[in-house]
Amino acid sequence: MFGFIKELGKIDVEWNDNKFRSYVKSVESDYILIDFLFYKGSEYNIPEENWVAVKFKEKAGVYSGDCQILGRDNSRIPGLKISYPTDIKFIQQREYVRVPLKLKTELVIFPEAGTDVKVQEINTLDISGSGFCYISDKPLEKHSKVISIIYLSNPAEKPIEVTLQHVYSRTFFANGKEIYKNAFTFNDLDEKLKDKILKEIFLYELELRKKGI
Repeated sequence: MFGFIKELGKIDVEWNDNKFRSYVKSVESDYILIDFLFYKGSEYNIPEENWVAVKFKEKAGVYSGDCQILGRDNSRIPGLKISYPTDIKFIQQREYVRVPLKLKTELVIFPEAGTDVKVQEINTLDISGSGFCYISDKPLEKHSKVISIIYLSNPAEKPIEVTLQHVYSRTFFANGKEIYKNAFTFNDLDEKLKDKILKEIFLYELELRKKGI
């Protein structure tokens, strides 16, 4: 029943609108030990007996449920003890085609240092139902959160606003200049909004077929 819980496996924790990423350190008979939770570089303490929402991501999909905070463990393997999840749900992972579709997008960047929020206009390099990439001449600065506002090809459609998870920023050279490819995944994008992006991709591919490409 709990075969999806594996040592070193990633776990996402959510409590009071705060989201944390951790990993499983040890799977015991009556509890799960995960790494301590951190927010902006500092350990974040959730009081014992509180319930948190958790997600375990697998290739096949995502297992979600609720776990109770059982307290710290400062013994041989230090970490945070949580209960086994209850109310387990499984969402199958859909496979998405990534296409080189350019869509105007605004990135709302919340700097890690707590300075003023910055808005950056970009065009996507490619996009799928799970995320997108874009090219920049500077690396993405350290941040606490990034939100994207994606403008669809139909101006009558409301832009899609979604929180992003930064995957990587990789450097490469083009025309003798160092540039960066930045990749993001969507965080909990509503299925209806995801379908709108998939429709954009379908129309893009349909147009290419009409052109014989």
